[in-house]
Amino acid sequence: MTFANAPAEERSAVPRVERVIGERSGTAPGPTLIVVGGVHGNEPAGVVAAERLLRAIDEGGGLRRGRFLALRGNTAALAVEAAEAWTRPRYFDHDLNRLFGEARREDGIEARERDELCAAVADAVRGSHGASVVLDLHTVSSPSPPFIAVEDALPARRFAMRFGLPLVLGIEEELSGLLMDFATRELSCVALTVEAGRHQDKSAARLHECVIRIALVELGMVDPDGVVGDEVSAQGELRAASSGRGRHVYDVRHRAVISDPRFSVLAGMEAFTPVRAGRTVIAEQGGRPVVAQESGLLFMPNRQHTHRVGDDAYFVVRRVGRVWLGLSAWLRSREWLHAALPRVLPGVRRCPRRTGGFLVAPEIASVFRRQIFHLLGYRLVRFTKPPRVNPLRRALGGTWLGVRAIGKMLAGLAHGGERGALPDERDADWVVRRRTLDREAEHAGAYD
Repeated sequence: MTFANAPAEERSAVPRVERVIGERSGTAPGPTLIVVGGVHGNEPAGVVAAERLLRAIDEGGGLRRGRFLALRGNTAALAVEAAEAWTRPRYFDHDLNRLFGEARREDGIEARERDELCAAVADAVRGSHGASVVLDLHTVSSPSPPFIAVEDALPARRFAMRFGLPLVLGIEEELSGLLMDFATRELSCVALTVEAGRHQDKSAARLHECVIRIALVELGMVDPDGVVGDEVSAQGELRAASSGRGRHVYDVRHRAVISDPRFSVLAGMEAFTPVRAGRTVIAEQGGRPVVAQESGLLFMPNRQHTHRVGDDAYFVVRRVGRVWLGLSAWLRSREWLHAALPRVLPGVRRCPRRTGGFLVAPEIASVFRRQIFHLLGYRLVRFTKPPRVNPLRRALGGTWLGVRAIGKMLAGLAHGGERGALPDERDADWVVRRRTLDREAEHAGAYD
């Protein structure tokens, strides 16, 4: 169904359900927890979980403090009648969870859904008397343990680890326009994307319910021993569903895109299946095999009923070690280090258009790749992915890049040094930006 080119009156006549599922306020001011379910029309589990929690809050005597707000995402797609709720369309014109970027589309049903949802979330965050957390509740199309995706700012990472689920970092660099990215970028609050298994799994709503319960307890909004705040039981259910991957941390290394609607994932290719670059066949597309472009673990292979060109085909992730995470946390909190980066790193200079941002000259900063900037707490806003090559060619190429970088630096001395040689932003420059919640120190302790 495509309504992007339909007259405005026809688009406005599309049936919709209510945006607000419900809200409750405590007897004392405090944090705000915003739950969004059904951003995709075929993912009803989050809406069901929110409805259950509202009833539980009422049965348990209400909130101790703060405000709980539950919202529906794509109200038009959720209004479509279907034999099974998970067989509804995901969206009409555009994937709603790709429309929350800085450059926004203005056409189609989902543009209206986005504007209304942004306004509702922003109003709730700005009216909060404490920390604000957004839980964006989803399900996936292939068998998968539940997991949390989060922008890798330290406050968000610390809060997400409390749920005992696998944690996936870096997805916002591969997918622009996520709801959680909007909430963090524009509203400076922690936002988690929670995936609770397959669309049709009856356990998905229960797992989302467990996540909401834990969030309410961790924010101090309910009594941990009350009807709503049975955190021990909720933690146990999430741990059992995590297939032994609880609190494991993964980094997204590759995203494959569907280029032909005749796409199908092969049998046995499920979440966290090991894949090898150039060897593992993951799917078929247009009658041809789709081979892994990166080694690691398969993540979110697309088994939707229908496929559109440009949709995600699959991702590849790799596990991140605890030592790396600890070192990253220590380095990010050293403010002097961030001040020194443009002075000590070759090819790195300040970006005047972006607060906390740097420009990176790829021909000079040949060794400062994606993982190094992640270690230091920087998000890659614009970058060029190196092509996949075998280890020998990678080593030879790295050596050549290093030699060339030294030559560029020496040549720059004749033009007033590096800053004189690279005075302005160029199209080829990478753009990196410090994570919002890491940069805004006043938020650092709000989620501890």
